[in-house]
Amino acid sequence: MKIKLLPLAVSVGLSVLPSVVFASEAAEPASKSVAFTDPLSGIDFFGYFRSGIAGGESGSMNEAVGGSFQKNKLGRLGNEFDTYAEIGFGKELYNAGSQSVYIQTMINMYDGDSNSNNGDNPFGWENLNMQFRNFMGFDETTWVGIRQYNKYSIDANDYFFWNKTNVGGGIEKMSVGQGKLSIAALHRDIEEDNSMGADGDLDSVDIDDLVDSNQLELMYDSQPLWRGASLAVGYKYLNADASDEQIQHNNHDYSDGQTAMVMLQQQVFEKGINNTVVQYYADGSALQGVTFGAADTLNGTVKSGNGWAMRNYGVIPLAEDWDLSHAINYAAANDIERWDGKTGDGTTVSASAKVTYHWSDYTRTYVELGYFDDEKTVDGTNYERSGSKYTVAQALSFGRDKPELRLFASYFDSSTDNWDDTGNAFENGHSSDTWAVGLQANVFW
Repeated sequence: MKIKLLPLAVSVGLSVLPSVVFASEAAEPASKSVAFTDPLSGIDFFGYFRSGIAGGESGSMNEAVGGSFQKNKLGRLGNEFDTYAEIGFGKELYNAGSQSVYIQTMINMYDGDSNSNNGDNPFGWENLNMQFRNFMGFDETTWVGIRQYNKYSIDANDYFFWNKTNVGGGIEKMSVGQGKLSIAALHRDIEEDNSMGADGDLDSVDIDDLVDSNQLELMYDSQPLWRGASLAVGYKYLNADASDEQIQHNNHDYSDGQTAMVMLQQQVFEKGINNTVVQYYADGSALQGVTFGAADTLNGTVKSGNGWAMRNYGVIPLAEDWDLSHAINYAAANDIERWDGKTGDGTTVSASAKVTYHWSDYTRTYVELGYFDDEKTVDGTNYERSGSKYTVAQALSFGRDKPELRLFASYFDSSTDNWDDTGNAFENGHSSDTWAVGLQANVFW
């Protein structure tokens, strides 16, 4: 039957085609009133994608390390064994001179498994917001929705020290004096496991695992100081708003938190940049520094305490074909008291450095070294862990600072003998060191 229908379909198609072509030629004047509209016209397309895969000493790197090994301290080069993507679209809905209305969308996807299955890859919203631009005449953006708002990060370590994606709204980058003022109300819940009651037994009562938490954020940035230097000052007040059921279930209230930041950005030579950051944390936010948090989340187990952090990072050109990027972090938490009565302190120090040699605009060699040391005291007992990473990589890219492919080899070393557990960091708890050889892709547009 199919063999008989095919010639018939072809014959019908050929017989209709000339009449369609001739009809369009005959109706040429009338057809000029019908304009073709590109459905993608005026739509912005942007995003980010990275993926890493490697073979380790004892099978796949996913089994040996699991995603990464302390990359926010040691650096991400040769130390990301997963896939993450952000894909976004934007559209200007209204424009009247200097004023406009813009809709911004972006989904994110994370796949940390060795196999990419449809049911295993979580998707979420990274941006879904509406923006009114310059309606007050201060070059400001008034927004509401889900947004990557005021995110400050150390890109080489994939570490955000001020904000991740939040739900909320506010006025961003309003010209006030020589700088920019931003005000926002944000929302990020505290994640708790309420399957257990305060007595440690399984609880059959259905208690929400998300404790309501809201933030008020003030930021004044882009303030020029001297040639090539600018200043940013930020403050957050985080309010925990637990329900009566949650407080009764866990047998404790939840502390509010505060955090403040001062950041000095200094241009180095023509293309280099160096950033120095000082942060302070109080009460419910006290552990954000030592746990490498983004300062936008409360820790529900902390009753009181304080912490601070100092960070220095940037990229410095050493010569025409040589670059040095670095990240140094020191953080401390003091006089921490938890709701369960435990007390303690903690410190973390880490440093990573990456030297780049550009063979040409299309290929370069990286060497990255990193080290960290964590210490804490809980009820008078001391704990310590440390680790290091050594990576050499060859990259291919069509231009400097462009998306690239990398071939890398990494060696990792770790000491966890005196931490919360006595298991080793690698090869499913059986080894204190390991190596990996693999590939990475890093793409942005």
